[in-house]
Amino acid sequence: MDKQIKQFKESVDGWIKQINSEVSSYKQLPAIVGENTDNIQHNYELVYELKEEIEELKKELNALKLVQLVSLKKQAAI
Repeated sequence: MDKQIKQFKESVDGWIKQINSEVSSYKQLPAIVGENTDNIQHNYELVYELKEEIEELKKELNALKLVQLVSLKKQAAI
């Protein structure tokens, strides 16, 4: 009987260690989720900035096209 009790105590100790390990990993979860949320927000901001830069480049390209067309018209008129 003592041997069984000793084995049971060892088993319980193992279970407790396992439970504590799993609980500690769950405690880290909010920090990981928070970090991921911050990363997603940062990525969104970067994408938005790039979108604005692309729009700016489109406007500049259109302006360059107009300048080139005007230049071609002047050359054709000469």
